[in-house]
Amino acid sequence: MRTAPFLKSMDYNEMDARFSNESAIKYNDILDSDITYDEIRPFLCRLPEREIDLIELYYKQRKNQKDIAKMFGVTQGAISSRLTRAKKRLIFLRDLPKISDQDIDITLKPLFDKIDIEIIKYMIKTTCQSKTAQIINTENNLKDDKARMTQVKVRHRFEKCYLRLEKDPNPEFKKYYKLLKYIKENLYMLHEVKLPHFDRGRYAVFSMAV
Repeated sequence: MRTAPFLKSMDYNEMDARFSNESAIKYNDILDSDITYDEIRPFLCRLPEREIDLIELYYKQRKNQKDIAKMFGVTQGAISSRLTRAKKRLIFLRDLPKISDQDIDITLKPLFDKIDIEIIKYMIKTTCQSKTAQIINTENNLKDDKARMTQVKVRHRFEKCYLRLEKDPNPEFKKYYKLLKYIKENLYMLHEVKLPHFDRGRYAVFSMAV
């Protein structure tokens, strides 16, 4: 005779204690098997708000995808797809070369003008050409059609920066080339595709205790 599964509530302290232990439960379904919660904790804030909600529900509160789908009024497949997307974003952020804006400003100033450096920095932050153009136009108050950045202009200038670093023999620039190459290979990784039907889940009160 089958017995009902045993469910145990966990508060924040107990959950953190489990994940902080070296032999702790890992986010096996989100990340590679050798990545722990402590490793991905710094990157959670970079995910879209809705994906953070899904991760909290599925991986911390241990709710199944079917129940989460009911909360949001979507299919289980939709939940699975968004969790997979979150996995890719977290892996991307984990492997992203860590170079500060200040280092970019100082090291690349001899090679590129102000706008090119801004393009590099915002492409790293957003991985999105259109979003990068929007931010640069706003911050620099670019209203003239000739001066305004567009997705095409950002793509063209980012490519030129990438090729310039690729060809430069100076070893100091190699890590910056690798960084731009990583962004180039992961365009739109951090771009959020908003799905209005997910907003139907905003009525739910998320809690660590279940």
